[in-house]
Amino acid sequence: MRCLTFCLIRSALFFVAGSWLSSMLAGPTVWADYTVYQLPGTTLQLLLEGSVTHHAGGTATHRHPRGSLHFSSRDIQVIESPTAISVYSKRLREVESSNDVDKVLELARWALQNGMLEQSKSLLSVAWKIDSSHPHLRKLAGLMQYINRPLATDPDIEKHVRDYVGGRAMTATRSKHFLLLHDEQSAKDEVTGRTRAEMRLELLETVYESYFLTFAFRGVFLRPPTKRLEVVLFSKHADFMQMERRLGGSLKQTAGFYLPAENVSMFYDSGTSDHFKALMQLDQQLVQARELAKKSRMAGAGELIRFAKTIELLIDITRESEDVATVSHEAVHHLAANTGVFPRDGAFVRWVHEGMASYFESARMAKWSGIGVVDESRISYYRVLEGDPVRGSLEFIVSDIGFALETALGDQLPAYGQAWALTHFLFDQRFDALMRFYKRVGELDKDESPQERSDDLLKIFDECFGDRTTLELEWRRYMRGLRTDIERLAEETN
Repeated sequence: MRCLTFCLIRSALFFVAGSWLSSMLAGPTVWADYTVYQLPGTTLQLLLEGSVTHHAGGTATHRHPRGSLHFSSRDIQVIESPTAISVYSKRLREVESSNDVDKVLELARWALQNGMLEQSKSLLSVAWKIDSSHPHLRKLAGLMQYINRPLATDPDIEKHVRDYVGGRAMTATRSKHFLLLHDEQSAKDEVTGRTRAEMRLELLETVYESYFLTFAFRGVFLRPPTKRLEVVLFSKHADFMQMERRLGGSLKQTAGFYLPAENVSMFYDSGTSDHFKALMQLDQQLVQARELAKKSRMAGAGELIRFAKTIELLIDITRESEDVATVSHEAVHHLAANTGVFPRDGAFVRWVHEGMASYFESARMAKWSGIGVVDESRISYYRVLEGDPVRGSLEFIVSDIGFALETALGDQLPAYGQAWALTHFLFDQRFDALMRFYKRVGELDKDESPQERSDDLLKIFDECFGDRTTLELEWRRYMRGLRTDIERLAEETN
């Protein structure tokens, strides 16, 4: 009992150490410019956060954390909206004056969902000052004390991952909870001042803490792994593809994957989205035009060169955004398999596993952006299939037929969209029932036939969630209320 009390006090001190941040954020509402940029010649749009300055002659400069971008004013729409941090600051003043632990914890949960992990943790110190005997808060304190303790170094872990990938020449770098095997990269990012490996480990640790807190705020306290999780980061696409071929060539068009049997995640820094491909095509055209403009000293050469640099920066932003999405997605697969949510040796139900990983998947404007982000691609696929009486039905998704069919048709993205949409609803609106369903899925026989699996999934789904028709009506209403960032900002201006 004395040990437990000491741990809780120690955790409380950890929270208090971060509480200065709360007082620093309680300033006036801060507004930011959000630039919606239409890629020339396409229907694709990019959303960028920063400050915008308009110039004479119909041009504008957008200052992004990763550099300045120059646009023609006719190609962009600038929307002013309160930043998430200013919304947080306003709510912080309200909950601090309320002297209500539950309200403070609710704001901490909101901050976590919106990508403000440090602010979320600092609120725990605010709650502790109000009532350190609060049962849920004491459990959160115990969890934070546990996961903030670095895991012991185990040489066998490094040997295992090196032997598996043939990475004897690769460098091993450790954080509190991960071992990252990577190609040596001494170059540091101009914005963060860290190497690629350091940036990836920082992101992995952010996902790690956010994952545990997301469940804990909802009353589920998962047991953290006792050993560092093994991750491989390839800098050369050829090396990544060699691993893909070794695994049977079934993971094409991915930038990362998790291997349950080996308990290893693998990534490759690369862009794969339509945004990235369109930008690359435009960049290739601009390289030639830019060189021609330099040599001929043609009129407007300066504007062309600035535009070419803008496209190069957009490529960097898009690539970083996609890397964040890939790492967060696969890290959740890895964590779910090592925290008891889904047994590593259990049945692999595609919509269940991919739905949860997609729910946690987070990338917005080249940074971690929180939990449950409304991704434009995911929700677009859901909307396309919403009215389809077969492919849009709950039976089709829950039975896991969707992934099998879409794979046969050559594109799994519609199935990912459906799995994301259903998980988003269940995680936010039926969390307790979803945890019961996950437990039942983990008990399925992994050797049963596809038809038996589909029948069992529908049976246990109905047992956990009740009438499927009523649930589907509630799901549709919920989905109609979700908005992407661009849609939300557009509504705010009307």
